[in-house]
Amino acid sequence: MAEPVARSSRQRREDAGLIAEFSSAGALVRAAGALRELGYVELDAITPRPIEALDEVLSLPRSSLPRSVFVAGVLGIATALAVQWYCNSFDYPLNVGGRPPFSLPAFIPITFEIMVLFAALTAFFAVLHRMRLPRLAHPVFDTPGIEGASIDRFFLVVSERDPKFDPQQTGRALAPLEPEQIVFFPGGAPLEVPAAPPAEEAKP
Repeated sequence: MAEPVARSSRQRREDAGLIAEFSSAGALVRAAGALRELGYVELDAITPRPIEALDEVLSLPRSSLPRSVFVAGVLGIATALAVQWYCNSFDYPLNVGGRPPFSLPAFIPITFEIMVLFAALTAFFAVLHRMRLPRLAHPVFDTPGIEGASIDRFFLVVSERDPKFDPQQTGRALAPLEPEQIVFFPGGAPLEVPAAPPAEEAKP
């Protein structure tokens, strides 16, 4: 099977790259730290349990989902109050027992329900969008032995979108970190890491 070749930045795909398997969480964290020191930024990990040290090494950004949900909730409040004001105070005002047309305490239940509705729908569809669902599979799941990630194996993913990604150079960077295997995805073809080129001797 022919090995993938390095492509230009415009041709590089997010769902392609290299994946290395490790037997312990410590080995995975050390490998991720080593690649980060070399300048790799498009790194991800697949692990059977959360690893706090890995979050710091990968420098994962904080999710913006809470901000989106908050904005949606505020928009729901504004929408509910605006609709109730329009219906009760502007379009068809009624004098019921001398109550004011715009009575805020009476509008609280509907306002609360619309706020929850907007926030819940935003959270639901935002999670689907960020997880790229309903896509039910990812090419990385074709990796031989990837099922071990739900038991006791640890995988480090280097995306082809990384500016420093090169199949051979990235493979040589991973090899000293003692991975169980290094394979390409998609396809699951094993990477044969060539020996590093010899250093040129200094001329007298």
